Amino acid sequence: MSADTKMEKFTHNPEAMDLVHLLKCLSEPVVILETQIPLDRTVIEELKESLSSAAGRAIEIDMKVVPHLDIGARLILGERRIDLDLRRRLREELETQFVAKKREGFTTVEETAAHLARIIEKTEPGLRIEELTDIGRVLQVGDGVAIVSGLRGVGSQEVVCFPRGVYGIAFNLLRDTVGCLLLGPEEEIEVGSVVERTGRLLQIPVGEPLVGRIVNALGQPIDGKGPLHTLRSRPAERIALGVVKRHPVIEPLHTGIKIIDALVPLGRGQREMILGDRKIGKTTIAIDTILSQKDAGVICIYAAIGQKASSVARVVNTLQQRGAMDYTIVVVAFSNEEPAFRHLVPYTACAMGEEFMEKGGHALVVYDDLSKHAVTYREISALLKRPIGREAYPGDIFYIHSRLLERAARLRDDLGGGSLTALPIVETLAGDISAFIPTNVISICDGQIFLDMRLFNEGFRPAMDVGLSVSRVGGMAQTRAIKKVAGHLRIDLAQYHEMAQFVKFGAEVDRATLDQLTRGERERELLKQDQHTPLSLEQQVVILYAAVNGGLDAVPVEQVKAYEERFFTFLEVHYPDVLRSIRELKDLSGETEKVLREAVLRLTRDFLEKTTGSGAATPVV
Repeated sequence: MSADTKMEKFTHNPEAMDLVHLLKCLSEPVVILETQIPLDRTVIEELKESLSSAAGRAIEIDMKVVPHLDIGARLILGERRIDLDLRRRLREELETQFVAKKREGFTTVEETAAHLARIIEKTEPGLRIEELTDIGRVLQVGDGVAIVSGLRGVGSQEVVCFPRGVYGIAFNLLRDTVGCLLLGPEEEIEVGSVVERTGRLLQIPVGEPLVGRIVNALGQPIDGKGPLHTLRSRPAERIALGVVKRHPVIEPLHTGIKIIDALVPLGRGQREMILGDRKIGKTTIAIDTILSQKDAGVICIYAAIGQKASSVARVVNTLQQRGAMDYTIVVVAFSNEEPAFRHLVPYTACAMGEEFMEKGGHALVVYDDLSKHAVTYREISALLKRPIGREAYPGDIFYIHSRLLERAARLRDDLGGGSLTALPIVETLAGDISAFIPTNVISICDGQIFLDMRLFNEGFRPAMDVGLSVSRVGGMAQTRAIKKVAGHLRIDLAQYHEMAQFVKFGAEVDRATLDQLTRGERERELLKQDQHTPLSLEQQVVILYAAVNGGLDAVPVEQVKAYEERFFTFLEVHYPDVLRSIRELKDLSGETEKVLREAVLRLTRDFLEKTTGSGAATPVV
């Protein structure tokens, strides 16, 4: 068959005309051919010649054998699939010819077989373009959702197109109707409007150009700094990585908060939930963790879910003032936006973080907060008339959050060694962590940081309850330097809380118990930390070392904060090598510990002389 004849076949076939358009629009003249079995090279060359003639340029074919393919062969052109369905054309030809011949009657089995062989031999493979232009009609629209009839072949989470360029997501698939979440103004859509499939999932722009920008749930900039110049995109939702591709979480993620890094350490690739009542400091912990990633090579994504514009502006202002926007992406869905945007924003943020993870980098994503996300999903389910479950939440709310949080991971070294760490925030009512959403997210995560309102009202901030807070990664994600001092700190605090109960009832205590109470009281005071003042690793190590080794035992409790501030300045001026050694080695060597012990003795003596007039200092053990 000549090239002109082949071209004529394409131009007279309406289905093939779509193929010609796809071929001409390809950015790279390469198509992928998937087959159940290897094909002869001659067949591939003939197909290559036909496609090149149709496209008017040379087309290359990348052959892949896929044994589980559900059809004979398939061409993949970008995001479109074209089935080379040999079976359908053959079946149609066999049915037509066999019925016609049957009327004449067959004499022998051999004659029947020969006739079938002639049909198969002369039947040419046909191109069947997969039907992606399934049409539907709007039956009902309002409150950010649309009920559509038709769209028989639409898939879950597939993007559909409404009139005037408004898009939606096929969300609720029923026998006769499809419930769609609208990604644009519903005022542009009327009952009876035509809805078309797009054949693709929602794609989110990703990559370096988003760093430092504020975008909405679709990845579109809303900060007035111009368009995004990114050529890469990823689906908002995807299946989480399997266990085989993951690496154990052993690399620390420094938060800069003493009580967290010492007692419930975070690791890169971990899922650590922050929960507590309203206005208790949950977002502050997440923001301080972002501030601590400066110069750490971690890209941070802050996802604001259903928040007021003033709250988001306050967070962005804090990040800008401290230079954290240089490595942070802010993804926002305001409380007055359509439910689809509030539902999508955490998945969008996760997709952006996965891009850095799979390139071998490290990312941190904060979901603030998943309680509002659960309420949004409950709202969507009510609008789509889905059945309700416990606390009026739909039964699949656990799956909604698990498929999001399971995407946090640490990749194997041979896959790049990247990581995506998740910090979901969940709100409790009156400290009730046994409510439906908190217990769901606790079971998905690798630990939780619980903030107690009683501690908050007592002035202990961050108000972390040491008893109810836990990290299932634990010491595996701690540097050796922190681990050496954190073990003593945990024991001291446990003994302090146990002994303090007896003192409340006026019980008499011996000298050893009194010493435990004295040290525990000062260590507890030391763990208080002002917001947005994260400490470096070396600062945490030296001050905790001083506390657990008795350097603060003689310091009045009200002077602990002043002692801490002076201690950092004292070391930077007189013992800079101590800080440098800890920063570079991430460990407390024997020589460094010896010098640090001398520094603690010297500073404690000088500090007590100036504050209390006494030169006696508690010796460091």
